[in-house]
Amino acid sequence: MADSRPRVSLLRFGAPGPYVVSMLIAGLLWLPIRLWERDGSVQDAVVEAGLNAVIWGFAFFFTLSRFAKPRPAEADRVAAWAVAETALRRGEPPADEAGRAAVADNLPAIRRGALFGAAGGVVLLGALIMLAIRAGSELAAAGLGIVLAAVLAEAVRTGRLERRLRAALASVQGG
Repeated sequence: MADSRPRVSLLRFGAPGPYVVSMLIAGLLWLPIRLWERDGSVQDAVVEAGLNAVIWGFAFFFTLSRFAKPRPAEADRVAAWAVAETALRRGEPPADEAGRAAVADNLPAIRRGALFGAAGGVVLLGALIMLAIRAGSELAAAGLGIVLAAVLAEAVRTGRLERRLRAALASVQGG
C-alpha cells in the first residue's frame, strides 16, 4: 500500500536555500576525504571538495526532498508548506481562506530561502572560485561560476515570485 503522506523538504526555505545548505553539508563531508587523499596541497583539496559539494549537494537535496517523509505530528505544517509552494509556482493565492493563511505564514520562509541562498552561494562559491583561480584550475573556476550564476538566477526568480504572490495575496485579502 502506498504511503499517503506528502513528500516534504526537510529544509523549509525558498529556493535556492536548501540546495546551498545541502552543498555546504556535502562539502564538509568531502573535505576530510580530499585532505586525506592529497597529502600536500590544501588548496587543491578544498577546490576538489567544493566541486564534489556542487554535485553531491544536488544529490542530497534531491534525495531528501524526494524520499523524506514527514512525521505524523508535522502533517499540518507540511500541508501548509505544500500549499505555499504550489501557490508560488502558480503565482496566485489559493481560493480558500485556509490556503491563503498557509501561504501568508510561509512567505517569510520563502523569502529567507532566496536571500540565504543568494548570500550563501556568493560566499561559498565565490570563495571556491577564488581558490580555484589561485590553484590554477580555471576550468573548475568556470564550472563553479556557472553554478553560482544558476544559484543567483534561482534566488532572483524566487524573490520575484514571492513578491508577486505577496502582492496578489494582499489584493485578494483587501489590504
